[in-house]
Amino acid sequence: MKLEDLRKDNIGQIYAWFPKKGNDESSMLLITYPYYSIKAFYFSCQNLEQLERSKDIINQGNVSISAVGFWFIAIEAFINTLLKIACFLKDKDFKNFRGKHLNGRLTAVFELLEIENKVFYSSGIFPKLQEFETFRNEVFHDRFFNSEVQFDKTSFSSIPYLANQVDVVQASIIALEIFEAFRFVYPERDLMPNIFIQKNNSFGFIKYDLLYKEVMLPLFSQALSKHSLKTNLVTKPLEVRLSESSILQKGDVKIILRHSHKEDIVHLANNTETNIGASLFNKARDLITMNEEDEFQIPGY
Repeated sequence: MKLEDLRKDNIGQIYAWFPKKGNDESSMLLITYPYYSIKAFYFSCQNLEQLERSKDIINQGNVSISAVGFWFIAIEAFINTLLKIACFLKDKDFKNFRGKHLNGRLTAVFELLEIENKVFYSSGIFPKLQEFETFRNEVFHDRFFNSEVQFDKTSFSSIPYLANQVDVVQASIIALEIFEAFRFVYPERDLMPNIFIQKNNSFGFIKYDLLYKEVMLPLFSQALSKHSLKTNLVTKPLEVRLSESSILQKGDVKIILRHSHKEDIVHLANNTETNIGASLFNKARDLITMNEEDEFQIPGY
């Protein structure tokens, strides 16, 4: 079997299902934001643990940009999910909205679901989201050119590519604020991301807001304290929760999960323990030529 073929195995994928629309694939929408949220959470925790375990000098994390990036992707996927569901329910074409800027898609969510937006835009969350988008664009499009970037509503780095744990936690807070605001807009549905957690030989799920409170925030605070560090970052999320959309009825939207492999895609792994990567890296290290002072040379660009 080709490795490429395994990309079509969608076991564990989450879908929004609309029972009134039917009982086949055409009545379901793929939901991706939980997947990105799980990635973002674990990258964030990895980054915070690197701070905690710093030796001699402070380890500012080697996955900061990855963590921040996945939080933004999770937010955008979440907003798109809200919009896709609204379009599906109101027979609108999502293609007419997907090219809009993030604010345009948010506006469409409020309009299609007929939800009052005043409390959201007066809360202070949206300016933070805008600065997050700016920060993300600076990094993803490599726009930094000598002058620093000014952020007034958030604690993002003015030199974005030098992000560290502060940027990671700031991103995680903005994501939490967005998730919380729109958490219950669909009747009977709780859209706060569920994070995959292993337990013994099995696994379960915990809501992200609880994990932020019980894991991420204490880890960040105690890691700072351990190394006698402080931060100006406001770690308490803004609390806004929008009301349910009045255009929907209970049961209009259900969340389901694909619990079986596609029969023609199953492929078992070889359980033999190997260490290929470490062996190859050891060979690569032999290619490094040290200078007389036993220090690395300047990279040969």
